[in-house]
Amino acid sequence: MIQDIEKELELNRNISVFISDDNMSAYVKLAVPSDKSVEYTYEDIRQAIDNKGVKMGIDEGKIYSILQEKRYNSSELIASGKEAEDGTDGEYTFFFNTDNLGKPMIREDGSVDYHNMRLFELVSAGDKLVEYTPPTSGVYGYDVRGKLLIPKSGKPKSPMRGRGFTVSEDGTTYYAEIDGKVEYRNYDLNVRNVLTIPGDVDLSTGNIEFNGDIDIRGSVISGMSVCARGSISINGHVEAAIIKADKNICFKNGVNGKCLARVEAGGDVSGRFFENVSINCKGNLTANYLLNCNVVAYGKVIVSGKQSSVQGGDVTGVLGVQTGNAGVENGVTTVIRAGAVKSIKNEYAAAIKAIKDVNIEIDMLDTIMEKYSLLNITGSEKYDHEMYNKVMQSKIIKMSEKTKYNEEAKYLCDLINAGEHSQVKVYKNIFPGTKVFVNGVSYMPDSTFGSLIIRQINGKLSVSGMMEFD
Repeated sequence: MIQDIEKELELNRNISVFISDDNMSAYVKLAVPSDKSVEYTYEDIRQAIDNKGVKMGIDEGKIYSILQEKRYNSSELIASGKEAEDGTDGEYTFFFNTDNLGKPMIREDGSVDYHNMRLFELVSAGDKLVEYTPPTSGVYGYDVRGKLLIPKSGKPKSPMRGRGFTVSEDGTTYYAEIDGKVEYRNYDLNVRNVLTIPGDVDLSTGNIEFNGDIDIRGSVISGMSVCARGSISINGHVEAAIIKADKNICFKNGVNGKCLARVEAGGDVSGRFFENVSINCKGNLTANYLLNCNVVAYGKVIVSGKQSSVQGGDVTGVLGVQTGNAGVENGVTTVIRAGAVKSIKNEYAAAIKAIKDVNIEIDMLDTIMEKYSLLNITGSEKYDHEMYNKVMQSKIIKMSEKTKYNEEAKYLCDLINAGEHSQVKVYKNIFPGTKVFVNGVSYMPDSTFGSLIIRQINGKLSVSGMMEFD
């Protein structure tokens, strides 16, 4: 009995346990027993590390491997603490570019593209703008003596402020409420549907494309383009540029297009004057004078004011044309048209054909769906529910296309019918060299006349209120 106690004391004396200064590691070292018949046990080592105050992070497997492999006179890592993991701060993830705006784009060949420089980021209603990841509290740690290590909690970010966006119920995701440009600075988030250009549109701004309204305080120089899904207002002059808008365009001065400018609008176009410009609009065109312009307005062309005149070019107002003077005294050819032109009738024909084509596709899809329905009713193994759903989705898409074509066809049909009652009004003078077409029927004066109305009545051309000048 005494001999066993002596052996145990010897083993205890020969087991050394060391703890690092930071209390994050504990090591055990077994001396070679003087008596080869003496072997260390699991309990011997556990008692030694317990006596040293080691309570956490003990590697039980390591104890057994040390004993099994008889690793003597070697400091073995027997316990490890776990560092506390500090929480992460709240973080915003942006789904639009917040950097490099206002800088020219570099092409693949290394040259600089100033025309397509990006001044802003465009978004559409419903687009995800920002996602917020809340801060975390961190993960607790411990040292080998069992002391709890407290992590540092992450800091939250301030919520976004501004206008033009909505926030999810949990307050973590921000969505665009409207189409427009998105701006961000120091938690100030805004989506605006009006883009203001304080100066000229030139190489310093690049071409402008925006899915809202555009207000240009300066001019638009040659070679540039401005496109908007809303309306466009331009305070200065416009040179040989391309101006497009889904809605209205207002030129508060005028356009000298140098035979290269092009204006396209889904609504009305207005301006002080237009020279050497190609204009296509779905609404009315109003101006003080038109010089050498090619115009197609689905509404009326109204030229008024002291300088009211249409000189040169080819001007069409589907619902009519009104002007002070038509043509030029020197006989320069000036073409004025009222009523639906051939291009509009071609659009209508194309819409009718599209309706027929989509009806054929819908009928084909209906036939396929009926066959699948029959297979389903009879319990056939050939029934494919996934394919049935795909066919149904295709039909829904085609029905939507049909609705769009029907609306377009009705609009064009109504426009053509309304154009049949259009007329050309000349309040001052119409000069030789002017060619007037009302629904395809022409009138070409051989002398200067004033204050007249040209229209069709019962399929025949009528010219009334005529006064001949010597």
